[in-house]
Amino acid sequence: MSTIIIQLEGGLVQDVFIKGTGKPSKATIVDFDIEGMVDGYTQAYDKEDCLLEAAIHTESIHKIPIDCDLDRLFKAYKKG
Repeated sequence: MSTIIIQLEGGLVQDVFIKGTGKPSKATIVDFDIEGMVDGYTQAYDKEDCLLEAAIHTESIHKIPIDCDLDRLFKAYKKG
């Protein structure tokens, strides 16, 4: 099973990755904008020993309901 990883910074998607093989059933959101957070974020160190901090959580992947607002917007976007 694979996982989709969505990288956010400043409230905007910076990148989208996929890890593993097979049909994904989960998406992991990694948000580097932790300003104002007291806890609930993850810390690690990079190769140069600099501190990395991000709020990380996992969500299940769902099908878009037919004829909902998001479905209509996505169809309009695909038409160009």
